[in-house]
Amino acid sequence: MPFRLRRNHLFHIFLFLLLCILLYSNILQNGWHLDDFGNILYNTPLHITYLFPETLLQTFYAHPESTGKLYRPVANVTFAINWFFGKDNPVGYHIVDIFIHFLTGVMLHLSTLLLLNTPALKYQLRSEQKEIDIALLTTVLWLCAPIHTSAVTYIVQRMAQLAALFSVSAIYFFLYMRLVKSKKKQIVSFIFFICCVFLAIGSKENAILLFPSILLIEGIFFSLFQKIIFDFQKEKLFLIFFCVVVVGIYFICCNFIEKQVNNYGHRNFTFFERILTEPRILLFYLFQIFYPSDSTLSIAHDITLSTSLFSLWQTLPAIVCCIGSIIFCFCQIDKRPLISFAVIYYFLNHLIESTILPLELIFEHRNLLPSLFLFLPIAAFAVYIINKKRLVALVVAIACTGFLLQSGIATIERNRDWKNAGTLNEDAVSKAPYDARAKLNLAGWYVEQKRFKEAVALCEQVEQLVGREASVNTTVPIALNLKGTIAYEQGQVEKSAEYFRKAYALRKDYTAVAEKLIAILVELKCYDEALTIISERYIQKSDAKLLLLKASILLRHKKPAESLAAYHQARPFYPDLPLITAGQAKALIMMGYHDRATQLLNWATQQSDPVARLLQIENLLLVDAKQKAMLLLNQLIQIVPLSKLLEDLDATQKDAFQIPVEKKLLRQAMLDISMSIFSSQTKEDAL
Repeated sequence: MPFRLRRNHLFHIFLFLLLCILLYSNILQNGWHLDDFGNILYNTPLHITYLFPETLLQTFYAHPESTGKLYRPVANVTFAINWFFGKDNPVGYHIVDIFIHFLTGVMLHLSTLLLLNTPALKYQLRSEQKEIDIALLTTVLWLCAPIHTSAVTYIVQRMAQLAALFSVSAIYFFLYMRLVKSKKKQIVSFIFFICCVFLAIGSKENAILLFPSILLIEGIFFSLFQKIIFDFQKEKLFLIFFCVVVVGIYFICCNFIEKQVNNYGHRNFTFFERILTEPRILLFYLFQIFYPSDSTLSIAHDITLSTSLFSLWQTLPAIVCCIGSIIFCFCQIDKRPLISFAVIYYFLNHLIESTILPLELIFEHRNLLPSLFLFLPIAAFAVYIINKKRLVALVVAIACTGFLLQSGIATIERNRDWKNAGTLNEDAVSKAPYDARAKLNLAGWYVEQKRFKEAVALCEQVEQLVGREASVNTTVPIALNLKGTIAYEQGQVEKSAEYFRKAYALRKDYTAVAEKLIAILVELKCYDEALTIISERYIQKSDAKLLLLKASILLRHKKPAESLAAYHQARPFYPDLPLITAGQAKALIMMGYHDRATQLLNWATQQSDPVARLLQIENLLLVDAKQKAMLLLNQLIQIVPLSKLLEDLDATQKDAFQIPVEKKLLRQAMLDISMSIFSSQTKEDAL
């Protein structure tokens, strides 16, 4: 490559970095949102304190709802490293997300350059400078697209970002492998390609579509489809192969599809309503991409469901438009490879999240990967016009500049909406006034701000919006959860429990409600009811956290032998957790095995477990070793302030996971030791 072109490449990479900083620097002070809490802030396996291989390995299984289950390991490792350096400060997470967006832009730029050098495009005889211009414009348009704010600004969507980064990187290495002549370079490229494939899938499961995407690239740009179509013998083989694949997919997937149809019970739409509605949403995504305005972007949208082909007049035209576009592009592969690839790639990479799976209908971050090459044919057309059609070149240049400026402004404005949960959800409610989820999210923020009247009013509006059984089972439990939280904050514990009971009765898989209900039942000493809920939850989902909860409640219920068994059952999932050791010690204390309890507590206190220290003192007091207990308590007060010890004591009563202690006994001991210290200080002052 000539020095001038190499220098241009470096300049373009610097330009991409500068552009990302300009567009996203205003997100550094933005806070946490929605799924950030469950996936990062409350996901304790990610909260590592050492960068050892074994601690990083445990993050592979940091599933937010089922600890011990492999879950998007690549993304989770990056969250864990962020936590190691910055804990819950979102600034570091935002910096990493901006850098990932920049890297994705760089790899898109490089992949586009290679695509323009494939056999299908060689006949167009573009100069190298024009290819660079096309790649530059494609990348800049993609980087500036305001629809990507929901992936870059929303921290947990780093999963989607990494899937896009490694997918486009895999495409780059595949193209390089196909175009390079050296066998050694082909082998190295293939190794990098395989690594990127695994990294992409390890970031988010929809990256599995890399395989058909690579087949699409091979077919369009390396003439595989043309060879199959125009060679009669290969056409027959292709037909036979196609029939076998279709029959195989039918027998393998029919049961899978049937399961998905039956998994819509918690949604306010059915399987067929989703299938009919999604084509309209896919076209709406395109409108959002090519009409860059903050006014079209929101975390929630009022989507009217298509209940039949003719229930909304837009339903059938949208289906025809989507299917027709795909068919047209397949027919135009030979004549218009760029636009054919861009359109088919877009629909192909929406296949997982926008078809049969019972996911939410619409989320803008889903477009990060499918939109990668959407701007490529537009950029190629613009560069062609600017270089060939001198009369309209100025108009096209002005149009591109205006589009980029509008995209940049819309991106910056949209980032402001993500400043905090209040700004984000107030914006969502203003843009989607009939969306129940937006109102509930805003109500949740009002609860955090202690604006209880406004929160209750929104919850009641949501209950009035409900119009079908599925909505009753999804949105109403969330409203009841918020009402229960408000009642508890206002000191109405019994009323709070009733709200949580109603919510749990409507939706047994609602983790937040189940946990709050269990905590309140423990506070009300309704242990049998709490244990029943835990058993129901464990049947639904074998989560080891439930075993810890069960063991703690059994201790409160004066059933130490059963508690000991539950802690033993949880031990394989948490082999080094001091909480389990302390819980087992408490059970042994209750059973009268004080010596065995002492051995366990000695180990637990070495791990700096605060409750273990209190249990150690409790154990000594129960065996009439008061002098030794007071000595230990005096040493503890020298390290931990008395106020902190009293907080830990109260926490053991309120936190259902914590091991219960003999509060009166320990409080009296603390009172005695504090009086002794005060008396000693008084004598010293007198002397």
